[in-house]
Amino acid sequence: MNDMSLTERAVDTNEIKIAANAVQVFYGTTHAIKDVSVDILDKTVTAFIGPSGCGKSTFLRCLNRMNDTIDICRVEGDILLDGEDIYDKKVDPVQLRAKVGMVFQKPNPFPKSIYDNVAYGPKIHGLVRSKSELDEVVEASLRKAALWNEVKDRLDAPGTGLSGGQQQRLCIARAVATSPEVLLMDEPCSALDPIATAQVEELIDELRENFSVVIVTHSMQQAARVSQRTAFFHLGNLVEYGDTAQIFTNPKDPRTESYITGRIG
Repeated sequence: MNDMSLTERAVDTNEIKIAANAVQVFYGTTHAIKDVSVDILDKTVTAFIGPSGCGKSTFLRCLNRMNDTIDICRVEGDILLDGEDIYDKKVDPVQLRAKVGMVFQKPNPFPKSIYDNVAYGPKIHGLVRSKSELDEVVEASLRKAALWNEVKDRLDAPGTGLSGGQQQRLCIARAVATSPEVLLMDEPCSALDPIATAQVEELIDELRENFSVVIVTHSMQQAARVSQRTAFFHLGNLVEYGDTAQIFTNPKDPRTESYITGRIG
């Protein structure tokens, strides 16, 4: 049985962006995710926390079918985006990933210009009809990623020449350029210095006006700062899920309390 009662899930179904139900993930014979059910709300930052190897990144990768790229991985259960099953055979994973964007742990700009990094997604998905439309999308995306003012005079320069924090914001601009509805972030600040981390955290707060943001973080302080909802994973189970303030100040499960107070982790 799932560790969490349904009463602790989101109540107002109008707010639910992603509904996961009884999700299991296997890597060969290893049972990595065990019966996870969770409702992820729209225009909300949801943090996944828990010790290394607890399944939080594996579960995140289920939400845009990134686990499809791993031969030995098998996903069971239902994941609905706006009520539609993302694992339905009719769903094209490439189109799904335009809707559910992803930013990885290590900044990974393409070996292209700053402009082409952002323009890539809208071009391959046929989202723009002209160069002027593409210019608008690139500028708007860089503005959303709080990077436009720093790079507007050198859009032809290689994205790989930016600082680490700027590269990560470029990757965020690239992810938002396809007008996704959900933005997944897998430890987006772990390779960044404290100043760049603060900039990305501020950006995450702004992004939730337009997106549902799901962030995996090993930093409980970061989860407390940026998220409104927090899910605690342990040994492949979703132990507890609720409002961030409640999870951090008054957790219901002793395992959550042990993790937050540093006794496990």
